[in-house]
Amino acid sequence: SVTRLKGIDQRLAASLIATLVVVAACAAAPITSSTNRSLVIWVDTPAVGASIRQRIGPFMHDNPGIQVTVFDQAGAIKNGDVSIAIEALQSSNVAPDVIALTDRDLGLMSNQADLLDLGPYVIEQSDFQPDDFFPSTLEAFRTRGKQFAIPSEVDPWMMFYNKQLFDNAHVPYPNVSWSASEFLTAAGYIQGVVTTNSRDQQVGFVTDPRQALLPFIQSFGVDPGDGTDDPYAKWLIDHRSVDAAQWFTDLVLLDKVMPFDPQGRETGLWFAGRAGTAAMFMDQREQVPAYFQRGSDTELTPSPTGTAVPPAGWKFQWGVAMLPKQSVETSIFSISGYGISQTSTHPDDAWLLIDYLTRHLPQQTGTAYVPSRESLAYSPEFAALYPEPGRDAYARSVLEGHRIPVWPPAASPTTDDLTGMLEGTVHPGIALQAYRDRIQPLINLPPPATPTPIGYVAPPPPAF
Repeated sequence: SVTRLKGIDQRLAASLIATLVVVAACAAAPITSSTNRSLVIWVDTPAVGASIRQRIGPFMHDNPGIQVTVFDQAGAIKNGDVSIAIEALQSSNVAPDVIALTDRDLGLMSNQADLLDLGPYVIEQSDFQPDDFFPSTLEAFRTRGKQFAIPSEVDPWMMFYNKQLFDNAHVPYPNVSWSASEFLTAAGYIQGVVTTNSRDQQVGFVTDPRQALLPFIQSFGVDPGDGTDDPYAKWLIDHRSVDAAQWFTDLVLLDKVMPFDPQGRETGLWFAGRAGTAAMFMDQREQVPAYFQRGSDTELTPSPTGTAVPPAGWKFQWGVAMLPKQSVETSIFSISGYGISQTSTHPDDAWLLIDYLTRHLPQQTGTAYVPSRESLAYSPEFAALYPEPGRDAYARSVLEGHRIPVWPPAASPTTDDLTGMLEGTVHPGIALQAYRDRIQPLINLPPPATPTPIGYVAPPPPAF
């Protein structure tokens, strides 16, 4: 009957309404762990891993459906080929979605097709402003028109100075930008201060010569290219490079403001508060190396000290400046960025994470770096993280400097390459030529082949 049909319709309607209520309630409920999408971010540099860990908590809070795990393989890549790690982990439970890598890592990858081209994401995101990135940082991760990673962290090579030793020598603090003659004068005055305890001798300048060779050569107007651009390392026989090496050697042998220790312990004088200036990368800011923390019997150049080893952190007042200017004002820097694995199961979520990491600062200085986005580097938040005098030099070093050329790790300068020069037994020009002879076979590599997509199967040869 009509009455009976109406009763059935009412029961169906009630059932439908109840179903909709349940669906709506499920949609409004928090996403449970069983439905979370998991992302693994792979990193082989502990400093970068620490920076990431500071930021993934807030990211997961803002994106409750995404869980992020940092898989740190510190020092796992010995030859610079990140493809080996990506491909080895593809079928494991830590198969990476996001890859933390440097521009050198990208240049040395045997298969860049292990990474997605992020160009489509860049184009589709309306608020992605390429002009917000420091010059050359985006291009450092671009090959054949494909954007394989987005830069996030830039680590420039800086000059730090000990305010207390400058005061003792009655030398004015350096400006953010200063000349080589001003640097040498300050180092000489500080070196000349006589202390009451000869065991606490002061020195004008310390650095790791293996790091310092390249930026000092660049300050003489030489700009070494990647191995693919200059496979014969002709920059090492440029007369300006020889002049730079001679000037650097004179700091040890003629001016006597820089000690040289073949054991690599000269920078210990900086951490002991006995060096007026020190050149090192920004991520070494306020860091005390492990060799200096072993015990109070650590020997320092040029004389040992019996003072107890201080805890981590520089226990004196200090500031920062640019590398002293020779013919040009410059520096060197490395760039870290993030790419997406070709086999990621959640590439869109991976892009969200990359976008977040490149737009947000860590909550603490931790391992220091300059953000690749200028809007962050010149923000009040960045200034609050780095309140030291001369902090403008950090961003200026990125603007005026050059990224470290892409060479295999084995092509980097070694102590053996420099010892003869810095001890005065080998002429700087001959030392550079010997270094060139050593690394030229390493960097004279054929251009990278066209990337092969993962899972690609070559077609059978044609039949004739």
